[in-house]
Amino acid sequence: LDHSFPRHFLLFDSSTPFSYNRVSKWRIPKARTGISLQMAVTPIGPFCPFRSSAALNLEPSMKRINTSGPNFATDMARIQLDLQMGNTPDPEKLKEVADGIEEAVTDWLSLLETLNTSPDFQTREYAKVTQVHLSNNGQTSDVVAKMMKWQAGCMRAMAEQRPPPMPPAGVDLEKIMEQAKGGKAAPSMVGMTNAEQITGSPFKGTEKAFESDTVKEEYEALCRDHSALIDMGANFDSFDPVGKVAFLDQVEAVEERWDVFFARFSLLGELDRGFVEQCDAFLEGMGLDERDFRGLLKQAHELMREEAEKERIA
Repeated sequence: LDHSFPRHFLLFDSSTPFSYNRVSKWRIPKARTGISLQMAVTPIGPFCPFRSSAALNLEPSMKRINTSGPNFATDMARIQLDLQMGNTPDPEKLKEVADGIEEAVTDWLSLLETLNTSPDFQTREYAKVTQVHLSNNGQTSDVVAKMMKWQAGCMRAMAEQRPPPMPPAGVDLEKIMEQAKGGKAAPSMVGMTNAEQITGSPFKGTEKAFESDTVKEEYEALCRDHSALIDMGANFDSFDPVGKVAFLDQVEAVEERWDVFFARFSLLGELDRGFVEQCDAFLEGMGLDERDFRGLLKQAHELMREEAEKERIA
């Protein structure tokens, strides 16, 4: 093993890019290992069951990125094991993984560009959630992309038995290493792919609470209003600044209605257990609990409000 090979390389065993999660039915937050759900987990933000046309149209590219994550994680684990045992990994496998990483980075950056420039609220919202989550971890999409491309370059250099490339400019490797030592993993596509496994629904419709006509009527009204709001948000970018803020107010009002609905009828205790377990696994992959997620969504909305205000005074 060439001892000049960067020790930082071993850190990035799962730091593949953040990806958009595809929502089928209901997609909702979760808790870290050992933390049970303490708050009503409601269908808000990226976990809204009602999908805009723009979000649905992005599913093929989302799925392509998501499905690459597990393969990267497995391949990287094997490469790490070889390195730790003092063996040189198979050159062809190194090149294959390097090519896959570079392709995933390109796809991810293209997806983020589409999310950020979409006229649709739902896709814009997820772009902001991604941006804030990366920022909270001291990163940006540009930094993640640079690190992944550098990692691919290191793999290719090892395969070709030449010196590794210089670390990317403007990236603090020592800071990232310290975060890794502290157990703080970077946001990763591998973690986000767990969203694909959320296939359940929060209710079966046979829960005791739904024996009440009041519960059923309020539930139907919430679903109807929330779905209509998502449809209206398809033209979010065409709203004037005041209209964008007003729309965000409406979105947050619906979120509050879900909270009240869950709390008023004590529905948290009647959530489908399998669904809760799927949500737990998803947010664990993101390193969040349900409180963290709610805070993240609030930050994303605040960022959208700030952008509307900048637009207003421009």
